[in-house]
Amino acid sequence: MNLYVIRHGESEHNIDRTVMAHTHDSQHSLTDLGFHQVRKTAEFMKSLLNEKTVVYSSPYLRTIQTAQAVHTLLPEQVPFFENPLIREWELGNLYDFSNRPPEKKKEFKAAGQFYFRYENGESLADVYLRATMFMHTVIERVKRQQRYENVVIVTHAAFIQMLLTFLMNWPIDELTGFKPVENASVIKINETNGDYEYEKIFVPSVS
Repeated sequence: MNLYVIRHGESEHNIDRTVMAHTHDSQHSLTDLGFHQVRKTAEFMKSLLNEKTVVYSSPYLRTIQTAQAVHTLLPEQVPFFENPLIREWELGNLYDFSNRPPEKKKEFKAAGQFYFRYENGESLADVYLRATMFMHTVIERVKRQQRYENVVIVTHAAFIQMLLTFLMNWPIDELTGFKPVENASVIKINETNGDYEYEKIFVPSVS
């Protein structure tokens, strides 16, 4: 079974983080460039996928828009599911990057990036837990059913990083300051003799 993980295209908060202070993260749309990126990604994925494919998307607007771009080019019988386990790292109901009081900065420094939990939000450790849950409750079930040859997961940068951390058994201490994968990029994950490998197979080039 082939496992493809796609990050959403460029979204509104990727170019203006201040929107997170007044619009919930789940409602951020793709930009014009983002829509262009995901069309390129969809065309690339069309050549890899067949009718024995299932698509899972985070329920956030930008991931739904990205997943739909891919799904519309696939055979009609390919199922499309939303799954909140693969949503973005939650930084709170609304998050203002310009309002970080000294006590919170002190807490962040003490806990570190992986364990610091945002108010009304999550730590990266929480996202890691969701990644393990998704693999065990969804992907393992799909593997047992043997109904699909391809699984497409459309999600977010932090979730992708935590999913890879889990699958590759990366040390937590080495996660500080991870660089997000590019918007609308595709990672292929393979399992060989019980071990996982991954490869970035596509990054859209948009002029």
